[in-house]
Amino acid sequence: MNLDLPRTTTAGTCNPTIAQLEELNEMLNILVSDIETLTNDEQCLTHEALQIQITLSTLAAEQSKVKLSIEESNIFLEGVKHNQDLSSLQEKVDDLQCISYDGALV
Repeated sequence: MNLDLPRTTTAGTCNPTIAQLEELNEMLNILVSDIETLTNDEQCLTHEALQIQITLSTLAAEQSKVKLSIEESNIFLEGVKHNQDLSSLQEKVDDLQCISYDGALV
């Protein structure tokens, strides 16, 4: 928005009112430019905020998936540990039940 006022001055007179109006016009033009800049900044920030919200939502969904995967891994590893414990016990039982080659019972 440009607020250019017509400038009609005579060569011999300098009207302080016209000078004040021109100064006011210049200040208004600066303010209008600043408002446009702020409006553009607001639009950029609004867009960035929306992108951040989308990213946050995506990360929250991924976090849930990671938590579930960790829980499943922990359950699997617990099962592996139990299987190893059972295998170890089975080996001990098998070792205790073995008869030595010389026929003596162990």
